[in-house]
Parts: sequence; structure tokens; C-alpha cells
Amino acid sequence: MLETHRRLKYIYVGVDCHKATHTASIVNAFNEHLGTITFDNDSKGFKSLTTFVSKYLQDGITAVYGLEDCNHIGNHLSRYLLSKNCIVKSVNATYTHAERKSNPIISKTDEIDSLCVAKVTLDRFDKLPNASNDDTYWTLKQLCKMREAIIQCNVNYKNKLHAQLFHHYPNYRKFFYDFDGKTALAFWHAFPNPIILKSTPIEEVTKLIKENSRGNCKSTKAPYILDLIKDYQYDLMNYQEERDNLIKMLIEQIYHNLTQIEIVDKQINAIVETLGYKLHTFIGIDKVAAARIISEIGNIDRFSSSAKLARYAGIAPVSFSSGARDKKVNNKYGNRLLHSYIFMIACVHINQGHTSENRSTGPRNPIFLEYFLKKMSEGKTKHQAILLVMRRIINIIYGMMKNKTEYVHPKDLAGKCLNKYLEDKKKEEEKNKK
Repeated sequence: MLETHRRLKYIYVGVDCHKATHTASIVNAFNEHLGTITFDNDSKGFKSLTTFVSKYLQDGITAVYGLEDCNHIGNHLSRYLLSKNCIVKSVNATYTHAERKSNPIISKTDEIDSLCVAKVTLDRFDKLPNASNDDTYWTLKQLCKMREAIIQCNVNYKNKLHAQLFHHYPNYRKFFYDFDGKTALAFWHAFPNPIILKSTPIEEVTKLIKENSRGNCKSTKAPYILDLIKDYQYDLMNYQEERDNLIKMLIEQIYHNLTQIEIVDKQINAIVETLGYKLHTFIGIDKVAAARIISEIGNIDRFSSSAKLARYAGIAPVSFSSGARDKKVNNKYGNRLLHSYIFMIACVHINQGHTSENRSTGPRNPIFLEYFLKKMSEGKTKHQAILLVMRRIINIIYGMMKNKTEYVHPKDLAGKCLNKYLEDKKKEEEKNKK
């Protein structure tokens, strides 16, 4: 009976991937080490790997390849093996790390790492996901990361622009509502120092402001700015031309980055449209946020239920039980980036709608706000209540992605919840007055 076990039909090749070279180790179904090879990360090296493995493919034995990184460093090898109709498994690095730590003396070499990958491939053969050539979600994630990088780069440039403008215009924040808006940037680029501004006819200043604001700024804006600088005791500084060029270069870099963001956004939207998901119809999720969530979740079909997606996002609690004791604790693992996205969406849903002037604009989602306040009244902490809201949100996202449907807000229920919220708020205000 043992000889007919299906795992005996395979040998297991674990590959430790690096940029220049890879190391592969082979074990059989009894975890016996058969051999190790180091090869280059190119087609010639890949061929040497398959030739080396073929020596152990006897009596109908098939090779199963386990790779820790199928989408980045190991992508070329994964594609090569799949083109040769090989079985390729994607191995979670956490499993490899746990296998390495299970040894009494922990060592780390390429051979040991590849042996750990091979052992995980053997032990978890049925549970490991198959590698694929679908780069859609990987590409979407890279575009989202690039967008974040460009935005962060722009933040750095804007901070530098702050510092430079302060030397020339100490009260520059009074000039425009948004100092780094299109109109403001055009203004700083044209007038990097007050001497240039004062020597320019007011008609030209007004024309520049109107053209870049598309008529939103009134004709009084130019006189207002000139009035702000009339008391400046400003003389040309040393290296004034270099200082002005520095401001212009910073603004040109900001313009360039804004153009790049528009290009990336178009590419992101095109990919999301081909996938058919409509997460942007959900409250608190725009198209960019939808792309981030989709890129972290990947193919929704790999989750058989919303509970598994919640566990992947680190939202579902983890059980710690022993005998009659059963304790639920927060899941500190999972995809923390996806967890942070869902957390921000939950905060939007339970927002009571207070502006910076403390004026109430009404809750964004009265249904979730009522649910949140109910859990708080039951003795839950604020963090626990938000986690429960996040769990409901992940359930909705799972259903929308699984069925590729738009979100339909239950207006009748929302109206009832809003009325209840307003009544409770009114009672609380009357109570406070007494």
C-alpha cells in the first residue's frame, strides 16, 4: 500500500533564488537528499538544472519544483519551467524560515535554504499554490508602488520648495490658498524672488494668475499679493541667480512628477477595467484605493470564503486554546498593507462628519456608525469595534470581487440608522445642557 502512495511518484526540487545564481537541492519522498546544484540565472543555467534533475527521473518519477519567489527574482526560472510543462509550486518564505528554525543548530547557507524549500515542497505539496504566468496582479502592484514612490518624491520636492520660498517670501503662505497648486507653482516659477515681481507690470501678473487659475482667481489677487510684499526690505542675495534656478528646477520636477502620476493612473485604471472589479463604487474607495486593494488581494478565486480573505488581511482573530480554555487574540500577521487599507476605509465609514470648524456634515455611512456605536456600548474597546467594522467591509469587498458587482447602498436602512443617530445625539445634547 505504501508503494502506491502518490507522493512516491515525485522528487522535490527546492530552489533558493538570487539575482545572479540560484541553488537547487533535490529530495525524494522520504526526505533523502539526492543532490545540490548551483546554476546561473539565465537560459543556459536553467537548462543545466533540468539536465541535472533528469538524472533522477527514473521509473515514471516526476519533478516538482518549489520556488520562494516566483514573481521577482525567480520569475525567469518559473516561466522557463512552466514553458517545459513542469510542476512549479510557490513556496511562502515563512514556511522556509520555520523549517530552518526547526533545526537544533540554525545555520544559513544557499544549500541549507534550498533544502528547506525542498522539504516544505514535500510536506505541503497538496496545499502550496501552483505558480502561474499571469502577471496582471503583479503588474498592478508594481504600478501602485511606483505611484506611491512618485508621490513621496513630490512630497520631498515640495518640502524643499517650502524652504526656498521662505528665504524670498517670508509670508508666502498668505499668497494662495494652496501653495503648491497649479496657479501658485506657475507664480513661483515666474517670480522666484520679490525683485522680479516688483519690476513686473501688474497687468502681466494678473494675466498670469488668471490664465493658470482658469479665471477662478479674481483680478484683485495680484494687487493683494503686491500689497503683502510692499514692506519687504529685500536686496539681491549672493548667488541670486542660482537660488532662483533652484526654485525653478524644483517646480519643474514637481510638474514632471504630476505628469507621471497621470500616466500611471491611466495604466492602473486600464488594468482594473480589464479585471472587471467595481470596488470604486463602495463608500470610501476611489479608483486608486480600489487598485491598491485588488493588487494586494490578487486573484479572488484563491480564497474560498470571506473568512479566509479576512484571515489573510489579518482581520480575523486567531485562536489560542488548550484543554477547556479557548482564547481569541488579534491577528498580528497577514498582509499588513491590506490591513491598513481596510482600516482607513473603516475610519471613513464610521466618521461622524465633523469638519475642522466642528460643523457636522452627517455620517458617511450611518449603518456602520450605528454598528460601531452599538459594539462600543456592549463593552468593546474602540479598536475591537473598528475590527468588527473591518470584518464587515472585507465581507462586502469579497462579495463584490467574487461576483464582479457594484455596491448598492441600502438607502432605507441608512435613513433609519441616520434618524436614530440624530435622535440619540439630540438626547445627549439635552442631557449635557441639564
